[in-house]
Amino acid sequence: MHRYLLISAFCLLFALPGQAQQEETTYKNAFTVKLFGLSVHLKESPHPEIFPNRIDDKGFVTLNYGAIVGYDRFIVENKHAIRAEQGLYADCSASLAGFTHIGWRGLIFQKNRHSMNGGIGPTLVYRHNWNRLEGYKDDGYFKQRGDWQYKFYWYAGELEYNYQLTAQTDFSVTMVPGLPELISFGVGVRQRF
Repeated sequence: MHRYLLISAFCLLFALPGQAQQEETTYKNAFTVKLFGLSVHLKESPHPEIFPNRIDDKGFVTLNYGAIVGYDRFIVENKHAIRAEQGLYADCSASLAGFTHIGWRGLIFQKNRHSMNGGIGPTLVYRHNWNRLEGYKDDGYFKQRGDWQYKFYWYAGELEYNYQLTAQTDFSVTMVPGLPELISFGVGVRQRF
């Protein structure tokens, strides 16, 4: 049910009336700040009891509290950029977690005030070691170093929907597909300059 509600809300944003853009200005940089988030698990967790902020009993939908900041350096007009991004948040177990990412971003489409970007690049994900949590069974997916677990991805992706509020400011929604396990969402603003 929650999945259909999220998909419906996202589709509704595209139905909002947009105004034709004025003469497009070319920007060199963008800065983004987003609240993170919401995690939607694509399969049932073997240990939902360790997710204190789960919305349902099986832990399919879990609230995460944190933020993502990012910086884009446009390399081709407003269409292609290199993005550096840092996230810090409480993960599904309410443990301190984060990620560090650098990668390429490209414009997928733009119509009126609506646009969507896609990105890919190397990402390091880390979290306070879940082996300290009662009921957790380590599946070996994350590597361990002291009190931390981590996973390095040579390529991790992101989709970003933007709704233009002013000439330089967008309302921005990020979807990070952590396939095959989960999809995470964040919302905030993107400022071009």
